Amino acid sequence: MTLDERKRKILQSIIKDYVATAEPVGSRAVVRKHDLKISAATVRNEMADLEEMGYLEQPHTSAGRIPSEQGFRYYVDCMMENEHLPEEQLEDLKQAITEQVRDLDQVIAHVAQFLSQITRYTAFIVVPSIHASQFRYLQLIHLNPGEALVLLVTNLGLIMHRRIDIPPNITEEDLESIGKLFNQVFARRRLDALRRTDLQALKEELHQRRRVIDNALDAIDLLLQDSHEERVVISGVLNMLNEPEFKDLEKLRRFLHLLEEEGAIKNNLPQGVGENVNISIGSENSEEMKDMSVVIAGYRSFGEMGKIGVIGPVRMEYWRAAGTVEAVRNIIKEMFQ
Repeated sequence: MTLDERKRKILQSIIKDYVATAEPVGSRAVVRKHDLKISAATVRNEMADLEEMGYLEQPHTSAGRIPSEQGFRYYVDCMMENEHLPEEQLEDLKQAITEQVRDLDQVIAHVAQFLSQITRYTAFIVVPSIHASQFRYLQLIHLNPGEALVLLVTNLGLIMHRRIDIPPNITEEDLESIGKLFNQVFARRRLDALRRTDLQALKEELHQRRRVIDNALDAIDLLLQDSHEERVVISGVLNMLNEPEFKDLEKLRRFLHLLEEEGAIKNNLPQGVGENVNISIGSENSEEMKDMSVVIAGYRSFGEMGKIGVIGPVRMEYWRAAGTVEAVRNIIKEMFQ
């Protein structure tokens, strides 16, 4: 249903005020704050029409109105313009990512934290599997007597690492030569094509270093298991707990359940998400997320689709969240390309 210009302005004014205050909005406040050049009585009549059309609701305890989910949906689809991040904030994020030396876990954690800080909502990133990327090189770094670090680097420069136990008498030179063996055998292989059996013959010849190779292979197996699985990184949980809506214990319980149960957030996110920003409002989501809205966008990584976005109350700054998610998604796309 199309709204005339006056109704659109009144709906937008109520949405902006309600998002800012979490309080019902009255006709006098609309006239006073938004310079609509019409009387409070006219605004009241228009608000009554908007309520009858399903775009506004009247809480039983107040004479003011609040936007309904239908009202938010109309605003998002027909009126909203995304708010763009200042260029300096985007440059700060790019610089911070560069400084992480492309350690995948650090990069993703930093991006999620940035997104949650800017939007003041709970940010999530679904990291797709990276098994289709290629092995570039492996390095074994001596940490302490009896301990080393396996460092696996992909063709895109992303780093995975895991600590392993080694015999106390193994030297840095031993680790360096073992690393060279790995690099000779695994050079330019896709991660999903690496096989333990490829090093089996070499292992038989290296009795003294056999335990190191065994443990390094175990570490690689674990790293490759991680690379085959989608992971979800979450930041800014406390942002949601500060929202007035989540003083309601039932809403709070549903949100905390999403965090506590492994895979729950990923399984309840909107499906079929492409690279455009998608907004899912309240009851458009699953039963577990019916009190929340999700702003989400996809990004391609290693041929797989990942997701990035924020979860907030239905009373969300959609214009700000959508602009921020889009900007950060574009940075992640650049990074993985």
